[in-house]
Amino acid sequence: MFEEFVQNKIDRENEIIFSLSEINKEQIVKSGLSDFTKNYFLIEFDPHSGRDEILEQISKSNKLYFNYAIRPKWTLQTFLFKNFESRPPNDLLNKLNYFPFYKFYSESIQSFINESSPIFVTKTELSSIIDSTNNALYGKLTNDISNVKIKNFFLQIFLLKYETEANYNLESSVPYSFIKIFLEDKSYHSLADKFTGIKDLSEESGISLKDIIKILTDKYSYPVKEETSLADLSGNNSFIPEKENVITIELPLETEMPVASEKPVELKIAVEKEKIYSEELSNAQEKSTVTNADIERNNSAKIKNLKDLFDEKQSEKILDRIYDSDIMKREKSFNKLSNYKTWFEASNHLKEVFLSNRVDIYNKDVVKFVNILNDYFKSKE
Repeated sequence: MFEEFVQNKIDRENEIIFSLSEINKEQIVKSGLSDFTKNYFLIEFDPHSGRDEILEQISKSNKLYFNYAIRPKWTLQTFLFKNFESRPPNDLLNKLNYFPFYKFYSESIQSFINESSPIFVTKTELSSIIDSTNNALYGKLTNDISNVKIKNFFLQIFLLKYETEANYNLESSVPYSFIKIFLEDKSYHSLADKFTGIKDLSEESGISLKDIIKILTDKYSYPVKEETSLADLSGNNSFIPEKENVITIELPLETEMPVASEKPVELKIAVEKEKIYSEELSNAQEKSTVTNADIERNNSAKIKNLKDLFDEKQSEKILDRIYDSDIMKREKSFNKLSNYKTWFEASNHLKEVFLSNRVDIYNKDVVKFVNILNDYFKSKE
């Protein structure tokens, strides 16, 4: 179902793009492409691109669109960070331009960066920002919940199918799995639980906006299943996916990313065994620069000196890239870092060092240095 749904959208947009008399930015903006694809092309478009490159961009755009509309938190974490634990703030801000809706996430992330001026933003921090935003949205939605609030809340989910708001009404329906994934991504378990036990409601069945409103406003009066739910069996309300039911929806990443991994990103949910494949994207997963040995070294309780976090080769690169090959600078900095108890304190010191020494924060050795220290201090907190 998922693969077919996305492929149909890709095929439609392929037809649109090649019906244009000329493929340029002006023609793209005026075309019938989705707003998401238009925005994607405005960022990625190369006037010298051939047919194959354009088809590839349409495919990537639609897969990114599908993932972001249904599970925005997971998509932002994956797209913005790939396999890294931290990224430079400007890198995140630039990538946020790919997402023209759910702007409350972009605005929250930008506010955090503007207020704290971090040298790096960690994946944990991003997750916390998104969770806080989702909590605020939950309050607005559930406080005096109404038909209009619910309709607006699920707008982007329905636009995946109906494309324009004019086509979206009470009779409009989408696969129930879309709604379930959307609520689970936001950790809105109390809302997701309202759908549990509805008779004849399965992952692949459609559900109308009218019924969604009735369920969320506790006005749904149809019979419920008599069987015990997964939540009842587990003793809690958490979602328990069945191991044999796995869907892999692969997330489009940047075209310039090197081939480094053969394993696609997986999200396990209780649906039929279906996959949206994209070989060039699964192969584009960039390998993290932090190795298992690094992580084990970080978590070791035996570390008495910060230098022990880094092997000889890494130490040489750190000295060169961060401390201008000045051993005294490094010693003073490491002495200060050794006295800090939290990553907040350490990151503020590193910010001063990077600014003073004009460090290239995009350099892979610098990123690795920060990630290792981040893991070390987080394990102490």
